[in-house]
Amino acid sequence: MANARKKHSENYYFNARERIYDRLSQLPRGTIKERLISGRKYYYLQRREGKKVVHTYLGKEIPENIKKNLEEREALRRELRKVQQALWTFW
Repeated sequence: MANARKKHSENYYFNARERIYDRLSQLPRGTIKERLISGRKYYYLQRREGKKVVHTYLGKEIPENIKKNLEEREALRRELRKVQQALWTFW
């Protein structure tokens, strides 16, 4: 009985981890960086691709959807850490 419950819990965390990985792959990576050019603020999405740091221009204001997606990504990363810790208890 306890072994079946443990297996059920383990499967739950494996499924949760896969769900998080799937959603993370759909969200933009990186951080928003502000640059001051000629006294004006411009926003860029900065991320690493291999050894290069890539900047993507966002505009004079941060698009709300990018902001929300990056907040969701951070929340998912925190959740993933908890799931990984739970999975370690099974090994």
